[in-house]
Amino acid sequence: MIITDIVGDTVKIMVCGQDLINRMRSIGFSCSDESMIIHVNNEQKNIIISQLINEGALFLHGNGWYPSEVMECNKDQKNYFGKYKIIYWIDKNTYQIEER
Repeated sequence: MIITDIVGDTVKIMVCGQDLINRMRSIGFSCSDESMIIHVNNEQKNIIISQLINEGALFLHGNGWYPSEVMECNKDQKNYFGKYKIIYWIDKNTYQIEER
C-alpha cells in the first residue's frame, strides 16, 4: 500500500490485494479510479495516518507536498507519528524503501 496524497481534507492510497482493500473499506476508504480515498478533518486524518502506518503503508517520497514531506513537516510541528516508511524510485524499474 502506498500513500499518494495526505494534503487537505483527503487521504489517497494505492492498494493491491482484496484483503487489504477490504480492510481499508472497513475504516472508511472507498474506491476512486485506481486508488482508494477517504475524506477527513485534521483530527480524523491523524487517526487514519496512524492506522496506515500500523498496516505498513509506504509514504510516497518526492519534493513539494508529497506524503513523505508532509510527514517531515508534521515532525517539525511536534506532531510525531513514530517510525514510518517512505518509498521512492531510482529509475523506472528500481525503488528504495527507507524507514524514518
